[in-house]
Amino acid sequence: MSLTAMRLRGSAVELRALLRRWSGFVLVVAMVLGPFFTTLIGWPALPLFWAVQQAPKGAGLALLAIAAHALPAALLCWALREQLLPARWLPAEASLPLSGRQRLAADLAVLALAQAPWLLLNLISMLAWRRDSPAWMQGLWLGVLAGFAASLLISSALGVLALHWQRRRPVVPARRTQSRAAADATPASPQPLLAMRSPWFSLLWLPLWRGPARAVLWAWLLALLLPSLSLLLAWHWPQQASWALALFTLLVMGWTARLHSLAQRCYGPLRQASQLLPVADVSWAWRLALLSLLPAVLAWLALAGLLMVRPWALAPRATPLFMLLGLLAPTLAIAFDGGGAELRAARWLLCWAVWVAVASEVLM
Repeated sequence: MSLTAMRLRGSAVELRALLRRWSGFVLVVAMVLGPFFTTLIGWPALPLFWAVQQAPKGAGLALLAIAAHALPAALLCWALREQLLPARWLPAEASLPLSGRQRLAADLAVLALAQAPWLLLNLISMLAWRRDSPAWMQGLWLGVLAGFAASLLISSALGVLALHWQRRRPVVPARRTQSRAAADATPASPQPLLAMRSPWFSLLWLPLWRGPARAVLWAWLLALLLPSLSLLLAWHWPQQASWALALFTLLVMGWTARLHSLAQRCYGPLRQASQLLPVADVSWAWRLALLSLLPAVLAWLALAGLLMVRPWALAPRATPLFMLLGLLAPTLAIAFDGGGAELRAARWLLCWAVWVAVASEVLM
């Protein structure tokens, strides 16, 4: 059996197991979005039509639109990288006499398997537009198919990079990780801690730059950048501001939950090693929560400024409730983190649905 066939079979087993775990959550999402299916089904293919329209006079904008269209598929490949190339497979793969071309062919095959839902969704969207066949779409179909092929190439290239990063990620035993974290958490001499009168600068902030929490810093920056981009969309296209606010809520809640889980994982060894220091364990919990919530608070301030400076008519009752939920929704995603992953995702989806429903009533 070839490497590609083995990888496809193994990844299919992993993806089926993942789907069985999340089947209840997928069913809830389908029931929530079912009434809006006919309205939303045309959205996946729209960036491609817009890109083809812009191509003659703005090639840069067309390429940017195609790259944006490839982003969901690339994120899907990145999220499923553990199912496409589990860490336990890496030692066996490294021991085989494989060429780079064989690894690349196997990677592209499993990436095509992971992108199959996005491919099917776009094909359904194109068929829906083809059935209606509006006048402004005449003559664009060949370009749209070419743009879709380019989008799949971009997402596949990004997926190959994600799998390459997965291979390069070091697999460190738990004991070694904890000992290294303890060495990082213990200062070389007590003078810096005495000078600062608190060990939190060394335990919480220094690891962001030169320690095990560097991934938290990058996620923190993305949690600031991506909601800001959604607010820029609302600024430049005020007629679509309600959609931009819905995207804003999705990004803020998602990245806040991601930041909190990432911070708990990265700071976990330091938290355990700091038991020898005069540091209360409860202080770790609320400091990590504040670290995760800070981008959401800054994004909330930017949203408040945008709503005040733009000449929009705001609903007098919905706007205060929307702003209040803007502070509470990310907090709820952190405060109620018990249960399994499916239960946490269901809570997160419910909070986001309520926030989006209120956001749709803000702009008049």
